[in-house]
Amino acid sequence: MAQPLTSIDPLLPLLRQKPFGVLSDIDGTLAPTVPRPEDARVPEETRAMLRGLVEKGVRVALVTGRSLEAARSIAGLSDVAYAAGHGLTLCIEGRTEMAPGLEPYPELVRRAEQDLAPLVSRIPGVQLENKGPLLAVHYRRAAQPEAARGAILAQITQSPVTGRFWVQEGRFLIELRPPIGVDKGTATVALVDRLGARGVICLGDDITDIDMFQAAARLREQGRLAAATIAVGSSEAAPEVAAAADYSLEGTEGVRWLLAEMLRALP
Repeated sequence: MAQPLTSIDPLLPLLRQKPFGVLSDIDGTLAPTVPRPEDARVPEETRAMLRGLVEKGVRVALVTGRSLEAARSIAGLSDVAYAAGHGLTLCIEGRTEMAPGLEPYPELVRRAEQDLAPLVSRIPGVQLENKGPLLAVHYRRAAQPEAARGAILAQITQSPVTGRFWVQEGRFLIELRPPIGVDKGTATVALVDRLGARGVICLGDDITDIDMFQAAARLREQGRLAAATIAVGSSEAAPEVAAAADYSLEGTEGVRWLLAEMLRALP
């Protein structure tokens, strides 16, 4: 179970690793949670701190369920690596790679989007987000979120297309993801290898970030990496996230505190 992080001291040995990296989710970790997903933005203060870390030689990578285009827009950072779509798209040093086996999924997503479109008119507050090879159904703004969740899951089971996807739930959203063995955990391993990191701090707030935490922990157990995993808490956070992490912080404000402490501690 995660221990509250109240001092940078336990992380100082990690910061001395060369190269050192920070792997972070975006929504709910760097960017405050907002009612409409398209309105999310990483605050300028946080952005400036991340740029400062990059200038000090830190390998920063953003690991997100968003599409690469949306992730770049929300983060507003061009000099960091991205693992978008839960790792389906990697962008490192300006080079973009797609996971193999994705070719049929953008078309399947369009067909699934058509099958689930009636939910939008039937349940006010439900919103579909086409992420290319993934489809997200958001229900945060629904008047009765649990009832909306049940209706979404029922509609998914009725679609002849959605059986081709893996159904993954997050905070007030349900995603249809290609079942090709790619997640934030496989993305974490790829990023650590490609960035050459010897030490990393991983930050996340949602169920899908557990894959990132577990991958970092496995690399640590194998002696390949010095790592610390940090759960970002909120009133909406699932307890499983903190249970999978080494430390915890409260909200995006806690993350900003950590970034500032890291900047002070790094030479």
